[in-house]
Amino acid sequence: MKRSCLLLLMCALLLWTGLACAQTAEEITAECAMRAPGASALGCLSDRNYRTRWASSSGSRARLEITAPEGKTIGGVYIQFYNSPCAFEVQARGADGTYTTVASCDTDYLTGYAKLPEGAAEIIVRPQGNGNRLILAEAHVFGEGETPDWVQQWQPPLEKADLLLISAHPDDEILFMGGTIPYYAGERGLAVQVAYLVPATPYRRLELLDGLWVCGERNYPDLGSFPDRYVTSLRGMYQQEGWSYDRVMRHVAGLFRRYQPEVVVTHDVNGEYGHGAHKVAADAALRCVALAADASYQHPKLEEKEPWQVKKLYLHLYEEGALRMDWRQPLEAFGGQTAFDVAEAAFACHISQQHTDYKVEDSGPYDNAKFGLAFTTAGEDVEKNDFFENLPGYGE
Repeated sequence: MKRSCLLLLMCALLLWTGLACAQTAEEITAECAMRAPGASALGCLSDRNYRTRWASSSGSRARLEITAPEGKTIGGVYIQFYNSPCAFEVQARGADGTYTTVASCDTDYLTGYAKLPEGAAEIIVRPQGNGNRLILAEAHVFGEGETPDWVQQWQPPLEKADLLLISAHPDDEILFMGGTIPYYAGERGLAVQVAYLVPATPYRRLELLDGLWVCGERNYPDLGSFPDRYVTSLRGMYQQEGWSYDRVMRHVAGLFRRYQPEVVVTHDVNGEYGHGAHKVAADAALRCVALAADASYQHPKLEEKEPWQVKKLYLHLYEEGALRMDWRQPLEAFGGQTAFDVAEAAFACHISQQHTDYKVEDSGPYDNAKFGLAFTTAGEDVEKNDFFENLPGYGE
């Protein structure tokens, strides 16, 4: 018995020692040499500027060669694709000079991470599949150690969401929905799916991923394909090319049926500052509560999705069933920061928008803490401090 207890104690001590000694991997990108066939300079891969990109050649020349600085080895490679993600593999040079595949990343997302076995000093990153090319905004190289928390390793979009947040554009989910994602996804650990109508430009898509990651979101967002247009009227927005009423309804009803959310949160019916795309998001959400639940509402793009009844719909700044969320409470998941603090940090990730007058505000005309209950099957809110009030199983 004593011997068993001693062995258990030793095992526990070894495990604790191993965890204590684990260190976060150092980024060594700036120290590495990067080369590629036909490329004279690859500085754009480490300039921290999502507007710049590098595109590889095709075929056997579609590769990025990376050499670690003397005395160091490569423990991981983090790729941020400019626009066209593809699965890639990493080959390491052996003692005999030949390259062997040591890691791969099968990704459909704009970011991908490959962790390497120890000892790799010279590697080649290349796309999988004939005809694919690497089109990269940034490449990050790490030494040995634990993967840094800021490296995005996305999970697939949800099969079943607790909360669906519909945002017209990148950054709207922060500016107008405030601490929703940090609080519900980060602090409470609920299944939150974010969906955008307008995917915007490549660099803004990378910015939105950075912002979502900061908020604690780990499921890849749903990126729609509606073109970026600015019209101030709801009717005018539905008349824009690519924004037909029927197409919008099919898309939003499809979101409801695909993600099966209990709660939906989206824009102001007046479009916050009057943006037609924001108005469409609110209008479509209101209408699709009934459409998504109606089995007779069908379309080829919806035929494999079962009807779904959303339980609650909240609209930003809505006057009926008004409530005010407190985004200023410290959150344990974020080390005592508030949901408001996290939202501010997330908006800072939208570097291209920092020259605008927009900012994260829980007061004033765009108060991101003010919402209204526009639809419910669960009864009216009483406490008015939680989007999941009255829903069984969602008590804090």
